[in-house]
Amino acid sequence: MERTFSVAEANALLPELVDLVTRLQAAHNEFRGATHVARQRASSNGSLPDAISESGSEYMRLLAQINQLGVIVRDPETGLCDLPSVRDGEDVFLCWRLGEERVAFWHPPDTGAAGRQPI
Repeated sequence: MERTFSVAEANALLPELVDLVTRLQAAHNEFRGATHVARQRASSNGSLPDAISESGSEYMRLLAQINQLGVIVRDPETGLCDLPSVRDGEDVFLCWRLGEERVAFWHPPDTGAAGRQPI
């Protein structure tokens, strides 16, 4: 793990992260919607409609911006994110989901969100 976060650092990042993940979800939903419409219309020339290209580009830009903060987006639909941390000398992830008021869970790297435990 490169950057690690304390719980306080992770919680301090939440205002920025809420904004970015909310925008990421919107771009993700727009991309999925545009892709669905394109499939229904089955473009004969094989090119991607502008809506797909634009929403996909926005999604990738936001994802890169979140990753640059040191945060890993696990599920854009639910806004599930992991923040690398250390607990009792072991690498763990602080786990946060859009809509949660604070970072209140952690899990070992090998369990994923299913292994979330209260901090």
